[in-house]
Amino acid sequence: MKLDNVRKYVAIYWSYFKQYWKTRLIYKTDFTVGAVAQLVNLGASLAFLTLLFTQVDSINGWSFNEMLFLAGIGGVIMNFHHLFLFNMFSLEDYIVDGKLDRFLLRPLSPLFQIYADKVSDNNLSKLIANAALVIYSGTQIGVNLLSLPNLVYGAAALISGTLVFAAAYMVFATTGFWTGRSRSAIWLIFRLSEYRRYPFGIYALPIQVILVTAIPIAFASFFPATFFLEKTSWQTWQYISIAAGPVLYSLALKFWTIGLGNYSSTGS
Repeated sequence: MKLDNVRKYVAIYWSYFKQYWKTRLIYKTDFTVGAVAQLVNLGASLAFLTLLFTQVDSINGWSFNEMLFLAGIGGVIMNFHHLFLFNMFSLEDYIVDGKLDRFLLRPLSPLFQIYADKVSDNNLSKLIANAALVIYSGTQIGVNLLSLPNLVYGAAALISGTLVFAAAYMVFATTGFWTGRSRSAIWLIFRLSEYRRYPFGIYALPIQVILVTAIPIAFASFFPATFFLEKTSWQTWQYISIAAGPVLYSLALKFWTIGLGNYSSTGS
């Protein structure tokens, strides 16, 4: 994509983004309740982890603060994706209701329009909370998050990890072009995304394979976390994680193109 096109899409997305927030904040109570609900969900997960560590000193060699750091890293990446790119979850509705037709008639990428059509604002509170969790646990462990290597790797890991989640959601959502329904398949990502909270080594080999292939969330949680924690036994995977996002998203885009070519309007 040419630089001028990138600028155009950024400007258009910013317009979408501002208009969405203007309409969303009309209902301030609903927004607040949604944000609080997300924080309660995060709090429940942390409470379970805290309770677990009243019985054990470590999990697979990971201390309590390292586990918090892992949960925070995975949470930041996942919720950053959810905030901006989660609307792929709604592709089923656009297909079944025939609303995708209006995206196809506009002189913009249909995929871009799907992403820009909605901001999952409920994830903003969780994004902030997980960032605070990373800062707190990192401070407790002694991780210098502001060192140049950590800043560079962190930015690359955030971009790549976001693309990893985006690729997974795109692939599962795209199946809806053939089946008409994709939401049940996407729920599988929801379920397995909870696995990002725990060390990769505690899982059986079949689960590990799934977490680096079919639903490769290990590249958006565990492996990047080990870089900051200087767990050198995972060094190869740490750097693969930086390339994983762009590669997987490129493959997902090819599958999306095939799926979109098979779309037929409902005629409604």
